[in-house]
Amino acid sequence: MFISCGKNENADIKEPGTTPTTPTNPAPTKTDSATIVIIGSSTAAGMGASPTDSSWVNRLKLSTKENKRVLSYFNLGIFGLTTYQGIPKSFTKPGRPATDTLHNITAALSFRPSLVIMSYPTNDVAYDYTDDEIMDNFNEMIRLLDSAKVKYIIFGTQPRNFPDAAYRIRLKNLNVKMQAAFGEHFSNVYDTLAAEDGTIRAAVAYGDGVHVNNTGHDILYHKIADHAVFQEVIK
Repeated sequence: MFISCGKNENADIKEPGTTPTTPTNPAPTKTDSATIVIIGSSTAAGMGASPTDSSWVNRLKLSTKENKRVLSYFNLGIFGLTTYQGIPKSFTKPGRPATDTLHNITAALSFRPSLVIMSYPTNDVAYDYTDDEIMDNFNEMIRLLDSAKVKYIIFGTQPRNFPDAAYRIRLKNLNVKMQAAFGEHFSNVYDTLAAEDGTIRAAVAYGDGVHVNNTGHDILYHKIADHAVFQEVIK
């Protein structure tokens, strides 16, 4: 769990002896704070980054520490999760993992967030869940976010050094499907991190065939920091 605080400025200063006036048509204003919740698996939890400040979530938190709008971050990402652990409890399926009620979309919404960032890059494919299953799970999470009028960003897949090339191709093709389905809410990191054969590029590889190193986390950080949805939330 991460919380960062920025600085607020009070510009409501009047000269002595003056009478405050109320504008006839005051412009709408945003609240001076926003809550950002991250859900997902080990990369969201910071695996591959050393020290922990180098993880993409902590880079994001630290880079926005002095943001004019106060930002609070809550990271619910933990090792090993799939989209099945991220969906609401009511959407669980027989023969599939039960939802994780402490780290799923329902838990994320309990923080009353302005933005939810979702990152489930490779575990679903590793467990051989179908593309339809994975997309259905994302759509169920999105349904709750849309109902609550909460903005969201979805990371696409990442490369993984599967020995079987068919799994590496699946990650690439699933990324394309997700980009087409989620449009402006999508963040494409696969194309930046992947080598031609679908493995992790050597320059960004942590060394375990699954995770990215500090350079990779820096790429993930910039993908969110520069994302139009994120910029809209923090302003």
